[in-house]
Amino acid sequence: MKTLEKPYDEWESYHDIDKHGKLTLSNIEFTTTNLCNMRCAHCAVGYTLQTKEDEAIPTSELIKHLDTVETLRVMSFTGGEPLLTKRGIRNNLLPLLKYAKSRGIKTQINSNLTLPMEHYEMVAPYLDVMHISHNWCDEKEFVETGFAIMERKPTVQQRAELYRNIFDNARELSKGGMFVSAETMLNRNTVPYIEKIHNEVANEMLCKRHEIHPMYSSDFASNLETIILDEYREVVNNILDFRNEDIWVLFGTLPFYACSSDQRDLALLEKINKTPNITVRNDVDGRSRMNLNIFTGDISVSDFSDDGSALGNIKTESLENIYNRWLDTNISNSINCHCPAVKCLGSNIIVKNMYYPDNVFTSGSVK
Repeated sequence: MKTLEKPYDEWESYHDIDKHGKLTLSNIEFTTTNLCNMRCAHCAVGYTLQTKEDEAIPTSELIKHLDTVETLRVMSFTGGEPLLTKRGIRNNLLPLLKYAKSRGIKTQINSNLTLPMEHYEMVAPYLDVMHISHNWCDEKEFVETGFAIMERKPTVQQRAELYRNIFDNARELSKGGMFVSAETMLNRNTVPYIEKIHNEVANEMLCKRHEIHPMYSSDFASNLETIILDEYREVVNNILDFRNEDIWVLFGTLPFYACSSDQRDLALLEKINKTPNITVRNDVDGRSRMNLNIFTGDISVSDFSDDGSALGNIKTESLENIYNRWLDTNISNSINCHCPAVKCLGSNIIVKNMYYPDNVFTSGSVK
């Protein structure tokens, strides 16, 4: 019998359960800029964006805190657009990327991939994953939606060139050996175009992976319409049928669980399990990952935390203490679900609130 190929996902939270027997702080996400050259209508951090950068905490101070987290195995960098300025790359990104490389920590940058190639070449030697978003049905939507909240917009021609940069940059970086992973959020806008988007990710951008996630209805994206579970189930089934078999498809925060009494959920999960090059990721937010804002020192569950409030600050408290206090909160306990039989950790906060508002996620609860 042929063994199914299931790629190894470095960002999977369950690796900590396997290694440590419990949820563990193994993943730090850094907000490294509040600047961006776009203002997307679906941006989950849109209201935090600024036109002038604040002074960052010295990276030497950040590294002292990272040194205390012995279980750290992955780091990611978000914004804003982390690669927007070469000054930001030199001062904020490169020291942390080099530090991660020295410790054998895997790294990921979340970028819109519209910038000149030399910005990406600066980080390429130290980076493991270039993570991009591709939620565009066509160039026209990018030109309109990608700058929807911007007061002084670039010209239509300039915006169109940025759209083409995404494809050109992804293709060139992929050809150069970089692992480029494109994420698409499922919502009312993207679902009708999901096959087209997938073909672009696989065949035009030459990405190694296509991530499929629920739309996080926060910040600017709170005005976009989510899809219901029946629609979600249908589109995932369709993706499994039309997907390019040579590209890794990762379903992040998939809102269907093995303890469900709905046979359609169980059939979908079985189909995923029997399909090569397809994985499901237990969500990292609030389990193995916390977000560190390098300007304020604030720590939150994610870069767009559930209620917008910080859990603590590294200027007054250690990362481990803040993480352990988070695990004791009512919100954390409401999603602290663990089923070792299928290595499932249940929902995250946003998906729980969106699809399972009345459930407390403990083993066997999603009936």
